Amino acid sequence: MKRRLMSIFVLPLLCLVASGNLSAHTLSDSYLNLSLDQQSVSGHWLIAVEDLELAIGLDGNADSAITWGEISQHRSQIRDYAASRLTMGSEGQPCSLEIGTLMIEQLNAGPFVHLPITGLCNGVAEVTLSYSLMFDIDSAHRGILSLRSNDETYVRVFSPDTATYEIDTELPSDAEYLWTFFIEGIWHIWIGLDHILFLLALLVAIVLVKTPGATGQQQPANVPFSTYLYDVIKVVTAFTIAHSITLILATLEVVSLPGRFVESVIALSVAISGINILYPLFRTRAWQFAFIFGLIHGFGFAGVLGDLALPQQLLFGSLLSFNIGVEVGQIAIVLVLVPILALLGRATFSRRLALGTAGLVITVFGVLWLLERSLSLSVPVLS
Repeated sequence: MKRRLMSIFVLPLLCLVASGNLSAHTLSDSYLNLSLDQQSVSGHWLIAVEDLELAIGLDGNADSAITWGEISQHRSQIRDYAASRLTMGSEGQPCSLEIGTLMIEQLNAGPFVHLPITGLCNGVAEVTLSYSLMFDIDSAHRGILSLRSNDETYVRVFSPDTATYEIDTELPSDAEYLWTFFIEGIWHIWIGLDHILFLLALLVAIVLVKTPGATGQQQPANVPFSTYLYDVIKVVTAFTIAHSITLILATLEVVSLPGRFVESVIALSVAISGINILYPLFRTRAWQFAFIFGLIHGFGFAGVLGDLALPQQLLFGSLLSFNIGVEVGQIAIVLVLVPILALLGRATFSRRLALGTAGLVITVFGVLWLLERSLSLSVPVLS
């Protein structure tokens, strides 16, 4: 009875955890690029149009299509909102920051408002930056700071837990840079819900279908992990190798694909993997499927680093650290999901309920994402 109750609540929870942000792979990041030269500050701030719509409301006619005219009508509100969410001080005194005429810039993640920033500080030996954009609306938001001083670049990430930095312009060590991008790699797969559902679907089709008893035999009291461990390792390894290849190639600009195409194919992979739970499409070739679509998922990860526009001296180290972080985050997901699925698979009722629930929910999400991304539709349930 306990297993039945758990299967009723746990598997739907695993699948529907995405419901808090069903836009899946659209991450909430802004990019703050500043230069310090003696006492002057200059640069620009890129804020996603989608985030500004959430924060202040840009879509005046509620047609889900934000035009330049609507953005221009709200330019004063945009500047005021941005100015209220960023402060800079030096030697105990606030720096005077001014935001110039806004423009639009297209990044991999979509359209961004480009805000020029200029200012003066009493000194630049130590600078304090405080950032609070979107934190009261979206706790997953991140502000990516790229600060240039003395021909060197300093990179940091603002989050709700780390909203202020005391920046010593004697630049931090390489280890601090590597750690920053390692953590970002973990974070970006944990909030990449389409990646997680794709991986979950593959694991469900292995663990719940391949356990003894899945085809009607009597279920033993304890199912050994060795029954499906080899298949799990093959799928996870294939997915890892594939998305690592394209993450590297795309970040180094060796290969490039249109963002809409990448996001649409990722959604397609989620839908197909969900159908595979309900009806066998590639269960005996799961690792090949994971590799093929893993190549596309890698382009999705690469979009994050591409939007950072990292300087050359930081590129390779940041890329390596970010990729390692993605793999660590992925391993953590697998280590959590596989034991839960194994437990659900120990009883016929819980296994069948889990298979049906996971297959249906993952397929629906994949199809809705595919419609939204390929046809630029605004699907109500995803809004």
